Amino acid sequence: MEPAEALSEAVMGILKEFSSKRLPLNCASLKEIFAAREEIVSLLAPDIQANIKGQQPSTVCGELCYTLPQAPAGHKELELEQLPELREAFLCILDGLAPAIKGDNETRFSLLQEEICECRSLNLLGRFGKQVGAMVGELINMAVKDTDYSNDFLFELSKDLYQMEQQLSKYQEFNRESCKISNEFYTDISSYTTDIHHAMGPNKDEADIRNLIHSKLIMISESIDDKRKSDERRAIEADVKIVELQNNLKSYEKELLQIRKRSEVLEKEVLLDELTKISNRRSYDLHIKECLREYKRTSERFSLILIDIDHFKKINDNYGHKAGDKCLKEIAQRIKSTLRKSDFLARYGGEELIAILHGSDSRSAQNVAEKIRRRIENTRFYYHDETIPVTVSLGVTEVMPSDTEPEAPFIRVDEAMYRAKKGGRNKVCSSTALFMASLCNGGQKSVGEESALSVQRPGA
Repeated sequence: MEPAEALSEAVMGILKEFSSKRLPLNCASLKEIFAAREEIVSLLAPDIQANIKGQQPSTVCGELCYTLPQAPAGHKELELEQLPELREAFLCILDGLAPAIKGDNETRFSLLQEEICECRSLNLLGRFGKQVGAMVGELINMAVKDTDYSNDFLFELSKDLYQMEQQLSKYQEFNRESCKISNEFYTDISSYTTDIHHAMGPNKDEADIRNLIHSKLIMISESIDDKRKSDERRAIEADVKIVELQNNLKSYEKELLQIRKRSEVLEKEVLLDELTKISNRRSYDLHIKECLREYKRTSERFSLILIDIDHFKKINDNYGHKAGDKCLKEIAQRIKSTLRKSDFLARYGGEELIAILHGSDSRSAQNVAEKIRRRIENTRFYYHDETIPVTVSLGVTEVMPSDTEPEAPFIRVDEAMYRAKKGGRNKVCSSTALFMASLCNGGQKSVGEESALSVQRPGA
Protein backbone atom coordinates (compact mmCIF):
# COMPACT_ATOMS: atom_id res chain seq x y z
CA MET A 1 0.00 0.00 0.00
CA GLU A 2 1.31 3.48 -0.90
CA PRO A 3 2.28 5.71 2.08
CA ALA A 4 -0.29 8.33 1.07
CA GLU A 5 -3.05 5.71 0.90
CA ALA A 6 -1.98 4.21 4.23
CA LEU A 7 -1.94 7.64 5.88
CA SER A 8 -5.37 8.48 4.44
CA GLU A 9 -6.87 5.24 5.76
CA ALA A 10 -5.32 5.78 9.19
CA VAL A 11 -6.61 9.36 9.43
CA MET A 12 -10.11 8.41 8.24
CA GLY A 13 -10.17 5.59 10.81
CA ILE A 14 -9.29 8.04 13.57
CA LEU A 15 -11.98 10.50 12.47
CA LYS A 16 -14.59 7.72 12.36
CA GLU A 17 -13.57 6.75 15.91
CA PHE A 18 -14.02 10.36 17.07
CA SER A 19 -17.44 10.50 15.41
CA SER A 20 -18.76 7.16 16.66
CA LYS A 21 -17.60 7.75 20.25
CA ARG A 22 -18.46 11.49 20.15
CA LEU A 23 -15.06 12.37 21.50
CA PRO A 24 -14.02 16.06 21.76
CA LEU A 25 -11.99 16.89 18.66
CA ASN A 26 -9.19 19.43 19.08
CA CYS A 27 -5.49 19.77 18.35
CA ALA A 28 -4.47 18.24 21.68
CA SER A 29 -6.67 15.15 21.32
CA LEU A 30 -5.61 14.66 17.69
CA LYS A 31 -1.95 14.99 18.63
CA GLU A 32 -2.36 12.42 21.41
CA ILE A 33 -4.08 9.81 19.27
CA PHE A 34 -1.75 10.45 16.30
CA ALA A 35 1.27 9.87 18.56
CA ALA A 36 -0.28 6.60 19.75
CA ARG A 37 -0.72 5.25 16.23
CA GLU A 38 2.49 3.57 15.09
CA GLU A 39 1.33 3.41 11.47
CA ILE A 40 1.04 7.22 11.38
CA VAL A 41 4.29 7.90 13.22
CA SER A 42 6.16 5.56 10.88
CA LEU A 43 4.86 7.44 7.82
CA LEU A 44 5.92 10.88 9.06
CA ALA A 45 9.36 12.24 8.26
CA PRO A 46 11.90 12.42 11.12
CA ASP A 47 11.58 16.23 10.96
CA ILE A 48 7.93 16.06 12.01
CA GLN A 49 8.68 13.52 14.74
CA ALA A 50 11.40 15.76 16.21
CA ASN A 51 10.73 17.80 19.33
CA ILE A 52 9.71 21.35 18.54
CA LYS A 53 11.92 22.61 21.34
CA GLY A 54 14.69 24.90 20.08
CA GLN A 55 13.01 25.68 16.73
CA GLN A 56 13.28 29.20 15.37
CA PRO A 57 10.04 31.08 14.59
CA SER A 58 9.37 32.49 11.15
CA THR A 59 6.41 34.04 9.34
CA VAL A 60 4.53 32.18 6.57
CA CYS A 61 1.42 33.61 4.91
CA GLY A 62 1.20 36.20 7.69
CA GLU A 63 1.09 33.55 10.44
CA LEU A 64 3.72 32.48 12.94
CA CYS A 65 5.19 29.02 12.37
CA TYR A 66 8.45 27.24 13.14
CA THR A 67 11.32 26.22 10.90
CA LEU A 68 13.03 23.00 11.87
CA PRO A 69 16.83 22.90 12.14
CA GLN A 70 18.67 22.02 8.97
CA ALA A 71 18.25 18.30 8.40
CA PRO A 72 20.90 16.02 6.95
CA ALA A 73 20.91 15.53 3.20
CA GLY A 74 19.33 12.11 3.52
CA HIS A 75 16.45 13.59 5.49
CA LYS A 76 15.89 16.24 2.83
CA GLU A 77 15.69 13.57 0.17
CA LEU A 78 13.21 11.65 2.31
CA GLU A 79 11.16 14.82 2.77
CA LEU A 80 11.08 15.48 -0.97
CA GLU A 81 9.94 11.89 -1.57
CA GLN A 82 7.19 11.97 1.05
CA LEU A 83 5.92 15.52 0.44
CA PRO A 84 3.88 14.73 -2.74
CA GLU A 85 2.38 11.62 -1.14
CA LEU A 86 1.38 13.41 2.06
CA ARG A 87 0.07 16.37 0.09
CA GLU A 88 -2.03 13.99 -2.03
CA ALA A 89 -3.31 12.31 1.14
CA PHE A 90 -4.51 15.65 2.56
CA LEU A 91 -6.13 16.58 -0.76
CA CYS A 92 -7.84 13.18 -0.84
CA ILE A 93 -9.27 13.85 2.64
CA LEU A 94 -10.45 17.32 1.57
CA ASP A 95 -12.06 15.87 -1.55
CA GLY A 96 -14.06 13.52 0.64
CA LEU A 97 -15.15 16.42 2.84
CA ALA A 98 -16.12 18.67 -0.10
CA PRO A 99 -19.84 17.66 -0.30
CA ALA A 100 -20.32 18.58 3.38
CA ILE A 101 -18.73 22.04 3.14
CA LYS A 102 -21.19 24.93 2.94
CA GLY A 103 -21.70 28.57 3.83
CA ASP A 104 -18.80 30.68 5.01
CA ASN A 105 -16.57 27.59 5.16
CA GLU A 106 -16.52 27.29 1.34
CA THR A 107 -14.04 30.16 0.89
CA ARG A 108 -11.82 28.87 3.69
CA PHE A 109 -12.04 25.35 2.24
CA SER A 110 -11.06 26.48 -1.29
CA LEU A 111 -8.18 28.55 0.06
CA LEU A 112 -6.90 25.60 2.09
CA GLN A 113 -7.01 23.36 -0.99
CA GLU A 114 -5.01 25.90 -2.98
CA GLU A 115 -2.42 26.32 -0.22
CA ILE A 116 -1.95 22.56 0.14
CA CYS A 117 -1.59 22.16 -3.63
CA GLU A 118 1.15 24.80 -3.68
CA CYS A 119 2.86 23.66 -0.46
CA ARG A 120 6.53 22.75 -0.88
CA SER A 121 7.47 22.30 2.78
CA LEU A 122 6.75 19.28 4.94
CA ASN A 123 6.79 21.51 8.02
CA LEU A 124 4.23 23.86 6.49
CA LEU A 125 2.15 20.89 5.36
CA GLY A 126 1.95 19.79 8.99
CA ARG A 127 0.43 23.16 9.89
CA PHE A 128 -2.14 22.74 7.14
CA GLY A 129 -2.87 19.29 8.59
CA LYS A 130 -4.01 20.97 11.81
CA GLN A 131 -6.38 23.14 9.78
CA VAL A 132 -7.75 20.03 8.07
CA GLY A 133 -8.24 18.43 11.49
CA ALA A 134 -10.02 21.53 12.79
CA MET A 135 -12.32 21.56 9.76
CA VAL A 136 -13.11 17.86 10.22
CA GLY A 137 -13.85 18.59 13.87
CA GLU A 138 -16.33 21.30 12.92
CA LEU A 139 -18.09 18.96 10.49
CA ILE A 140 -18.25 16.22 13.11
CA ASN A 141 -19.70 18.64 15.66
CA MET A 142 -22.32 19.74 13.12
CA ALA A 143 -23.19 16.10 12.42
CA VAL A 144 -23.41 15.39 16.15
CA LYS A 145 -25.76 18.36 16.62
CA ASP A 146 -28.01 17.12 13.81
CA THR A 147 -27.90 13.62 15.31
CA ASP A 148 -28.75 14.97 18.76
CA TYR A 149 -31.63 16.95 17.27
CA SER A 150 -32.95 13.80 15.57
CA ASN A 151 -32.53 11.76 18.73
CA ASP A 152 -34.33 14.40 20.82
CA PHE A 153 -37.17 14.48 18.30
CA LEU A 154 -37.47 10.69 18.29
CA PHE A 155 -37.46 10.65 22.09
CA GLU A 156 -40.23 13.27 22.30
CA LEU A 157 -42.18 11.49 19.57
CA SER A 158 -41.94 8.18 21.42
CA LYS A 159 -43.22 9.91 24.58
CA ASP A 160 -46.15 11.40 22.65
CA LEU A 161 -46.98 8.05 21.07
CA TYR A 162 -46.84 6.37 24.50
CA GLN A 163 -49.26 8.97 25.90
CA MET A 164 -51.60 8.45 22.96
CA GLU A 165 -51.41 4.69 23.49
CA GLN A 166 -52.31 5.19 27.16
CA GLN A 167 -55.27 7.35 26.19
CA LEU A 168 -56.51 4.81 23.67
CA SER A 169 -56.17 2.11 26.30
CA LYS A 170 -58.33 4.19 28.65
CA TYR A 171 -60.92 4.67 25.91
CA GLN A 172 -61.01 0.94 25.31
CA GLU A 173 -61.52 0.33 29.04
CA PHE A 174 -64.22 3.01 29.06
CA ASN A 175 -66.06 1.31 26.19
CA ARG A 176 -65.75 -2.12 27.80
CA GLU A 177 -67.20 -0.77 31.03
CA SER A 178 -70.04 0.92 29.13
CA CYS A 179 -70.81 -2.34 27.40
CA LYS A 180 -70.79 -4.18 30.75
CA ILE A 181 -73.21 -1.66 32.31
CA SER A 182 -75.55 -1.95 29.33
CA ASN A 183 -75.50 -5.74 29.51
CA GLU A 184 -76.30 -5.65 33.24
CA PHE A 185 -79.19 -3.27 32.57
CA TYR A 186 -80.61 -5.49 29.84
CA THR A 187 -80.22 -8.54 32.10
CA ASP A 188 -82.12 -6.84 34.93
CA ILE A 189 -84.97 -5.76 32.61
CA SER A 190 -85.15 -9.25 31.15
CA SER A 191 -85.28 -10.73 34.67
CA TYR A 192 -88.07 -8.37 35.70
CA THR A 193 -90.15 -9.14 32.62
CA THR A 194 -89.62 -12.90 33.15
CA ASP A 195 -90.91 -12.63 36.72
CA ILE A 196 -93.98 -10.77 35.47
CA HIS A 197 -94.59 -13.43 32.84
CA HIS A 198 -94.43 -16.20 35.45
CA ALA A 199 -96.77 -14.27 37.75
CA MET A 200 -99.43 -14.25 35.03
CA GLY A 201 -99.80 -18.05 35.17
CA PRO A 202 -103.05 -19.94 36.07
CA ASN A 203 -104.34 -20.21 39.63
CA LYS A 204 -102.58 -16.97 40.63
CA ASP A 205 -104.24 -14.58 43.02
CA GLU A 206 -105.19 -11.35 41.30
CA ALA A 207 -104.02 -9.19 44.20
CA ASP A 208 -100.65 -10.95 44.27
CA ILE A 209 -100.28 -10.49 40.54
CA ARG A 210 -101.10 -6.80 40.84
CA ASN A 211 -98.61 -6.28 43.70
CA LEU A 212 -95.85 -8.21 41.86
CA ILE A 213 -96.37 -6.26 38.63
CA HIS A 214 -96.37 -3.00 40.56
CA SER A 215 -93.10 -3.80 42.34
CA LYS A 216 -91.42 -4.98 39.13
CA LEU A 217 -92.51 -1.86 37.28
CA ILE A 218 -90.95 0.28 40.03
CA MET A 219 -87.72 -1.71 39.70
CA ILE A 220 -87.76 -1.31 35.94
CA SER A 221 -88.39 2.43 36.30
CA GLU A 222 -85.51 2.76 38.76
CA SER A 223 -83.20 0.75 36.50
CA ILE A 224 -84.10 2.91 33.50
CA ASP A 225 -83.52 6.06 35.52
CA ASP A 226 -80.14 4.79 36.78
CA LYS A 227 -79.18 3.81 33.22
CA ARG A 228 -80.15 7.24 31.92
CA LYS A 229 -78.07 8.99 34.57
CA SER A 230 -75.15 6.65 33.94
CA ASP A 231 -75.35 7.28 30.19
CA GLU A 232 -75.43 11.04 30.73
CA ARG A 233 -72.41 10.92 33.05
CA ARG A 234 -70.43 8.67 30.72
CA ALA A 235 -71.39 10.81 27.72
CA ILE A 236 -69.90 13.84 29.49
CA GLU A 237 -66.76 11.83 30.32
CA ALA A 238 -66.51 10.68 26.70
CA ASP A 239 -66.83 14.28 25.46
CA VAL A 240 -64.03 15.35 27.80
CA LYS A 241 -61.81 12.51 26.59
CA ILE A 242 -62.59 13.26 22.93
CA VAL A 243 -61.72 16.95 23.41
CA GLU A 244 -58.50 15.89 25.15
CA LEU A 245 -57.63 13.59 22.28
CA GLN A 246 -58.45 16.28 19.72
CA ASN A 247 -56.20 18.78 21.51
CA ASN A 248 -53.40 16.24 21.66
CA LEU A 249 -53.80 15.46 17.97
CA LYS A 250 -53.62 19.19 17.17
CA SER A 251 -50.47 19.43 19.26
CA TYR A 252 -48.95 16.43 17.47
CA GLU A 253 -49.95 17.90 14.11
CA LYS A 254 -48.25 21.20 15.01
CA GLU A 255 -45.10 19.38 16.10
CA LEU A 256 -45.06 17.32 12.90
CA LEU A 257 -45.50 20.50 10.84
CA GLN A 258 -42.49 22.03 12.60
CA ILE A 259 -40.51 18.84 11.99
CA ARG A 260 -41.53 18.86 8.32
CA LYS A 261 -40.35 22.45 7.96
CA ARG A 262 -37.13 21.61 9.75
CA SER A 263 -36.66 18.60 7.47
CA GLU A 264 -37.20 20.77 4.38
CA VAL A 265 -34.63 23.27 5.65
CA LEU A 266 -32.13 20.50 6.35
CA GLU A 267 -32.78 18.96 2.92
CA LYS A 268 -32.07 22.31 1.27
CA GLU A 269 -28.94 22.71 3.36
CA VAL A 270 -27.79 19.23 2.39
CA LEU A 271 -28.59 19.49 -1.35
CA LEU A 272 -28.23 23.23 -2.02
CA ASP A 273 -25.00 25.16 -2.48
CA GLU A 274 -25.32 28.08 -0.09
CA LEU A 275 -23.12 30.46 -2.11
CA THR A 276 -24.58 30.05 -5.61
CA LYS A 277 -28.09 28.91 -4.58
CA ILE A 278 -27.96 26.02 -7.04
CA SER A 279 -27.62 22.30 -6.32
CA ASN A 280 -24.40 21.03 -4.78
CA ARG A 281 -22.11 18.04 -5.35
CA ARG A 282 -24.19 15.75 -3.15
CA SER A 283 -27.32 16.62 -5.12
CA TYR A 284 -25.49 15.96 -8.40
CA ASP A 285 -24.33 12.53 -7.18
CA LEU A 286 -27.94 11.57 -6.42
CA HIS A 287 -29.29 13.03 -9.67
CA ILE A 288 -26.77 11.38 -11.99
CA LYS A 289 -27.46 7.99 -10.43
CA GLU A 290 -31.19 8.47 -11.02
CA CYS A 291 -30.51 9.55 -14.62
CA LEU A 292 -28.48 6.41 -15.27
CA ARG A 293 -31.21 4.20 -13.79
CA GLU A 294 -33.80 5.91 -16.00
CA TYR A 295 -31.51 5.56 -19.02
CA LYS A 296 -31.15 1.80 -18.45
CA ARG A 297 -34.92 1.47 -18.04
CA THR A 298 -36.22 3.70 -20.85
CA SER A 299 -33.11 4.50 -22.98
CA GLU A 300 -33.83 8.21 -22.54
CA ARG A 301 -30.50 9.83 -23.31
CA PHE A 302 -28.93 12.80 -21.60
CA SER A 303 -25.71 14.79 -21.83
CA LEU A 304 -23.29 16.41 -19.40
CA ILE A 305 -21.66 19.83 -19.60
CA LEU A 306 -18.75 20.52 -17.23
CA ILE A 307 -17.97 24.24 -16.86
CA ASP A 308 -14.73 25.55 -15.35
CA ILE A 309 -14.06 29.26 -14.81
CA ASP A 310 -10.77 30.21 -16.46
CA HIS A 311 -8.02 31.64 -14.22
CA PHE A 312 -10.39 31.79 -11.26
CA LYS A 313 -7.48 31.68 -8.82
CA LYS A 314 -6.12 34.88 -10.37
CA ILE A 315 -9.47 36.56 -9.77
CA ASN A 316 -9.30 35.61 -6.10
CA ASP A 317 -5.66 36.66 -5.83
CA ASN A 318 -6.07 39.98 -7.65
CA TYR A 319 -9.48 41.11 -6.44
CA GLY A 320 -10.11 39.06 -3.31
CA HIS A 321 -12.33 36.10 -2.52
CA LYS A 322 -15.42 38.29 -2.12
CA ALA A 323 -15.07 39.40 -5.73
CA GLY A 324 -14.51 35.79 -6.76
CA ASP A 325 -17.64 34.71 -4.88
CA LYS A 326 -19.71 37.41 -6.61
CA CYS A 327 -18.41 36.31 -10.02
CA LEU A 328 -19.20 32.67 -9.22
CA LYS A 329 -22.75 33.51 -8.10
CA GLU A 330 -23.43 35.62 -11.19
CA ILE A 331 -22.02 32.98 -13.54
CA ALA A 332 -24.14 30.28 -11.89
CA GLN A 333 -27.33 32.34 -12.32
CA ARG A 334 -26.54 33.19 -15.95
CA ILE A 335 -25.89 29.54 -16.78
CA LYS A 336 -29.09 28.52 -14.99
CA SER A 337 -31.14 31.02 -16.98
CA THR A 338 -29.60 29.67 -20.20
CA LEU A 339 -30.71 26.11 -19.47
CA ARG A 340 -34.22 24.71 -19.66
CA LYS A 341 -36.30 24.19 -16.52
CA SER A 342 -36.05 20.44 -17.04
CA ASP A 343 -32.23 20.58 -17.00
CA PHE A 344 -30.13 20.20 -13.87
CA LEU A 345 -27.29 22.47 -12.73
CA ALA A 346 -24.98 21.95 -9.75
CA ARG A 347 -21.78 23.33 -8.33
CA TYR A 348 -19.43 20.39 -8.55
CA GLY A 349 -16.71 21.99 -6.46
CA GLY A 350 -14.66 25.16 -6.29
CA GLU A 351 -15.05 26.97 -9.62
CA GLU A 352 -16.52 23.96 -11.47
CA LEU A 353 -20.21 23.64 -12.35
CA ILE A 354 -21.89 20.72 -14.06
CA ALA A 355 -25.15 20.54 -16.02
CA ILE A 356 -27.28 17.52 -16.96
CA LEU A 357 -29.35 18.07 -20.11
CA HIS A 358 -32.23 15.59 -20.25
CA GLY A 359 -33.17 14.28 -23.68
CA SER A 360 -30.17 15.95 -25.35
CA ASP A 361 -27.50 14.29 -27.46
CA SER A 362 -23.90 15.44 -27.65
CA ARG A 363 -24.51 17.78 -30.61
CA SER A 364 -27.41 19.58 -28.91
CA ALA A 365 -25.49 19.81 -25.65
CA GLN A 366 -22.51 21.24 -27.53
CA ASN A 367 -24.71 24.01 -28.94
CA VAL A 368 -25.98 24.80 -25.44
CA ALA A 369 -22.40 24.83 -24.13
CA GLU A 370 -21.34 27.25 -26.86
CA LYS A 371 -24.29 29.48 -25.98
CA ILE A 372 -23.15 29.46 -22.33
CA ARG A 373 -19.57 30.24 -23.35
CA ARG A 374 -20.60 33.24 -25.44
CA ARG A 375 -22.92 34.56 -22.75
CA ILE A 376 -20.22 34.48 -20.07
CA GLU A 377 -17.64 35.99 -22.42
CA ASN A 378 -20.00 38.87 -23.27
CA THR A 379 -20.85 39.56 -19.62
CA ARG A 380 -19.00 42.43 -18.00
CA PHE A 381 -17.98 41.81 -14.40
CA TYR A 382 -17.09 44.91 -12.40
CA TYR A 383 -15.34 45.29 -9.07
CA HIS A 384 -14.80 48.83 -7.74
CA ASP A 385 -15.32 50.22 -11.25
CA GLU A 386 -12.68 47.83 -12.60
CA THR A 387 -13.65 45.29 -15.27
CA ILE A 388 -12.81 41.67 -14.47
CA PRO A 389 -12.36 39.58 -17.62
CA VAL A 390 -14.09 36.22 -17.17
CA THR A 391 -14.33 33.27 -19.55
CA VAL A 392 -15.16 29.60 -19.13
CA SER A 393 -13.92 26.32 -20.57
CA LEU A 394 -16.52 23.63 -21.15
CA GLY A 395 -16.51 19.89 -21.75
CA VAL A 396 -19.43 17.97 -23.25
CA THR A 397 -20.30 14.27 -23.38
CA GLU A 398 -23.36 12.10 -23.96
CA VAL A 399 -24.41 9.07 -21.93
CA MET A 400 -23.46 5.74 -23.51
CA PRO A 401 -24.79 2.18 -23.15
CA SER A 402 -21.49 1.15 -21.54
CA ASP A 403 -21.96 3.67 -18.71
CA THR A 404 -22.85 1.60 -15.65
CA GLU A 405 -21.47 3.96 -13.02
CA PRO A 406 -21.62 7.79 -12.71
CA GLU A 407 -17.83 7.98 -12.94
CA ALA A 408 -17.82 6.83 -16.57
CA PRO A 409 -19.52 9.86 -18.20
CA PHE A 410 -17.80 12.21 -15.78
CA ILE A 411 -14.34 10.97 -16.78
CA ARG A 412 -15.19 11.75 -20.41
CA VAL A 413 -16.62 15.20 -19.74
CA ASP A 414 -13.73 16.05 -17.42
CA GLU A 415 -11.24 14.99 -20.12
CA ALA A 416 -13.06 17.16 -22.67
CA MET A 417 -13.00 20.15 -20.34
CA TYR A 418 -9.31 19.63 -19.67
CA ARG A 419 -8.61 19.67 -23.42
CA ALA A 420 -10.54 22.93 -23.72
CA LYS A 421 -8.34 24.52 -21.05
CA LYS A 422 -5.17 23.01 -22.47
CA GLY A 423 -6.12 24.26 -25.92
CA GLY A 424 -6.20 27.91 -24.87
CA ARG A 425 -9.35 28.15 -22.67
CA ASN A 426 -12.62 29.89 -23.56
CA LYS A 427 -13.56 26.84 -25.63
CA VAL A 428 -16.06 24.00 -25.85
CA CYS A 429 -14.74 20.49 -26.41
CA SER A 430 -16.90 17.43 -26.88
CA SER A 431 -15.65 13.97 -25.98
CA THR A 432 -16.85 11.00 -28.03
CA ALA A 433 -16.60 7.27 -27.42
CA LEU A 434 -14.31 6.81 -30.47
CA PHE A 435 -12.00 9.54 -29.23
CA MET A 436 -11.75 7.87 -25.82
CA ALA A 437 -10.96 4.60 -27.57
CA SER A 438 -8.17 6.35 -29.45
CA LEU A 439 -6.72 7.51 -26.14
CA CYS A 440 -6.69 3.92 -24.91
CA ASN A 441 -4.91 2.90 -28.15
CA GLY A 442 -2.16 5.40 -27.60
CA GLY A 443 -3.75 8.17 -29.62
CA GLN A 444 -3.84 6.23 -32.93
CA LYS A 445 -7.02 6.86 -34.92
CA SER A 446 -8.47 4.28 -37.24
CA VAL A 447 -9.80 5.12 -40.69
CA GLY A 448 -13.17 6.86 -40.54
CA GLU A 449 -12.93 7.48 -36.80
CA GLU A 450 -14.58 10.66 -35.56
CA SER A 451 -12.30 13.03 -33.70
CA ALA A 452 -13.17 15.11 -30.67
CA LEU A 453 -15.16 18.18 -31.61
CA SER A 454 -13.95 21.58 -30.56
CA VAL A 455 -15.76 24.89 -30.86
CA GLN A 456 -13.76 28.07 -30.44
CA ARG A 457 -15.01 31.62 -30.21
CA PRO A 458 -14.94 33.50 -33.53
CA GLY A 459 -11.63 35.17 -34.24
CA ALA A 460 -9.76 33.17 -31.57
